[in-house]
Amino acid sequence: MKNEHQPNPLLVSIIGGTGQLGHFVAKHLYSRGHLVQAIGIGEPPKPGFLPEETKIELVDTSTLSIKQLAELLKGSDVVIHAAGADGRALFDIPAIEGYRKQNVKPIEDLIEAMKMIGSKKLIVLGSYYTYMDRISPDLRIPDYSPYVKSRVEQAELVMNQTPTDWEVGVLELPYIFGAAPGKGTLWNFYIDMIQTATEEVAVHSGGTACITMNQVGIAAANACELSIGKRFFPIGNVNLKYREIFEHFASVLGSKVPIKDKPAEYFLEKANKQAKALKSMGKESAYDPIKLLEWESLDFYITPSYSMNFLQFQEEDIHKAIQESVEATLKFESKGPGSLLK
Repeated sequence: MKNEHQPNPLLVSIIGGTGQLGHFVAKHLYSRGHLVQAIGIGEPPKPGFLPEETKIELVDTSTLSIKQLAELLKGSDVVIHAAGADGRALFDIPAIEGYRKQNVKPIEDLIEAMKMIGSKKLIVLGSYYTYMDRISPDLRIPDYSPYVKSRVEQAELVMNQTPTDWEVGVLELPYIFGAAPGKGTLWNFYIDMIQTATEEVAVHSGGTACITMNQVGIAAANACELSIGKRFFPIGNVNLKYREIFEHFASVLGSKVPIKDKPAEYFLEKANKQAKALKSMGKESAYDPIKLLEWESLDFYITPSYSMNFLQFQEEDIHKAIQESVEATLKFESKGPGSLLK
């Protein structure tokens, strides 16, 4: 039902709104009668990628003063932050400084800008690693991942440094499948592994939570309408072993090469080479290559029911979403490896 949760039209500004997830969030917001301002960088989206009525602003918000940012967001009832550096980034040592510049400082400025214009609802599209850190602090994930550390600092900032009368939601996103019109995805790495394998595809023995782009769009749109207080929302649809994810990819590609899960030790030599290469370049990646082996041998799963019930989105066919990812990746330019915002 149109505007079931929010009877009055909202103006929602999406920072990062010209990207893949922006398409789905905007689509669902417009289906309920709301207005969207999509803020992004790079080339303008192709016609039809966003609803025709969408106001598009192409500007790097990290280059704006707080006053300029406030002017850009003026009139917004809700701000969605869907931008920043993800797990594919590579920075000079120490990488945490680069990640803070991309993921933490923009939120500090955004909070101040929203205060200036009286906007009191902020939704951040974050990472499920912050959820994993909360439920498994013994893993000390932020100590070995500057990316996750920046996400934890980002989440703490929006929860603790916003006024008490604000509504704040952090959607903690895992592996995301699906495709927006006319765009490739980040999954060419999986496709290449399967298509170039001759005997088997070796994958990590753990697993991860998965969700579709469409589900993220529905969840974010509902978060705009519902009374959410200040909450974390670990978002998931289904939990799968990495082997199962690869088997879905192989099925779509028509590959008969077997997918075999291997212990962490199987990948150790490659991880050591990667660590040495990074050090020689004076660079640091999102995750410590050795520690990442340990984490990828574990099941980083989410119990989907809490966020599904609260944000009122339904289960979807993950195989169909993976099929959409594969087809879009083969047809359009891709930028993997990685996952959207993970």
